[in-house]
Amino acid sequence: MQTIWITGGSSGIGFAVAQKFLEENWRVIISSRNEDKLKKAVEKLKNKTSKKEIFYKACDVSKYNDVKDTVAYIETDISKIDIALLNAAAYSPNRTQEFDIENYNLLIEVNLNGTINCIDVLKNYMKDRNNLISVVSSPVGFRGMPTAGAYGMTKAAQLNLVESLYFDFKKLKINISVINPGFIDTESTKLNSFKMPLLKPPSYAANKIFKGLTGKYKFEIYFPFVVVFAVKIMRFLPLKIYSFIWRKLGNF
Repeated sequence: MQTIWITGGSSGIGFAVAQKFLEENWRVIISSRNEDKLKKAVEKLKNKTSKKEIFYKACDVSKYNDVKDTVAYIETDISKIDIALLNAAAYSPNRTQEFDIENYNLLIEVNLNGTINCIDVLKNYMKDRNNLISVVSSPVGFRGMPTAGAYGMTKAAQLNLVESLYFDFKKLKINISVINPGFIDTESTKLNSFKMPLLKPPSYAANKIFKGLTGKYKFEIYFPFVVVFAVKIMRFLPLKIYSFIWRKLGNF
């Protein structure tokens, strides 16, 4: 039986992915900062899937020692990690469009430093095992978007980081990939104040992620194609045209 560790696994995409992997007879360990939410998530997953190979370990990815202790616990007491899905993220869109340094620092700590902490610890265990580290990023990282300065910055950094490590980790025999979901109906996206085209349920994301992570290796997993491809194309648009599109979407 293979094992996946999912950070940010108590809700949203992480929870849906955990359910999908359990249904496909994987051993699943979920982590998040809130232990109570983790316990409730595990009970829900057991009820939904009737599977017993579900474990949890509270972990604040922004704290290096938390990550170190969590990965050591999983590798020593549960199983070697075949796939690490780094899904934990902070998201707080700035609707007022005012620069808030505290919000920037929070998202840097969780989204960027949290990712780096996990990768640093995991690489010591996964070296020479041809395991997979997959980072859940966002198409928001492809180009600056209104209300998303802090979030988009961290996601752009994740995209650049994973692309760089694709080359570096070949020497360590560790596979690394990035996941760029479109708009998924979660607690986070409910905070958005603009129209979200092709909004999909978490189960849709879970199916796409499972297929992408367990099939033939892909560096980038993205969905829905139309949304993500459109955002990628927007990188090449002149600012005037790009700005016009956002005025139509959200009156920015």
